[in-house]
Amino acid sequence: MGERVKGKLKSQRAVFLDRDGVLTVSTIRDGKGYAPLKFDEFRFFLGVSNCVDHIKSLGFIPIVVSNQPDVANGKLPIEVLEQMNQKLREDLGITEINNCTHNSEDSCRCRKPKPGMLLDSAQRLNLDLNHSWMIGDRDSDIAAGLEAGCKTIFINRHLRAELGEHAHLVCESLEEAIDLIAKYDS
Repeated sequence: MGERVKGKLKSQRAVFLDRDGVLTVSTIRDGKGYAPLKFDEFRFFLGVSNCVDHIKSLGFIPIVVSNQPDVANGKLPIEVLEQMNQKLREDLGITEINNCTHNSEDSCRCRKPKPGMLLDSAQRLNLDLNHSWMIGDRDSDIAAGLEAGCKTIFINRHLRAELGEHAHLVCESLEEAIDLIAKYDS
């Protein structure tokens, strides 16, 4: 959980990753991205495994933070969500996965754009949020990262109403985002 420096546990850094549209392919309808509702629709973008390995090699912990309101809306069984989480663990080696299964009417503290999922992981893992990153394809991802004190990267998937105008950096792919982190932190 981090090395000790003069009797204290040294803070770690993380790269927070939105799931759908960043790690996994969303279904696009009318210019908007939607999460898969069935396990057989759940697939990674090409090269994602290499990206997660690169994150780890740079000294960051990869952490998934994902809004999954379809659970609350009755469209996605929790068992299917857990199958998807298991695939993230097995295929990508991601051990810290946070899902907000509430919908916007629940007014919870974890649903992005609120930073609750990031803050919870930071407390559990002794993370230095000011030296961590949030990567997402929605403005709500960027808002959560900024609110938590992270640097942010917006992956432009050219979705309707998602502009990324408040992100620190904007790019077109996860590979490019990780290269930007490597360049910025070198």
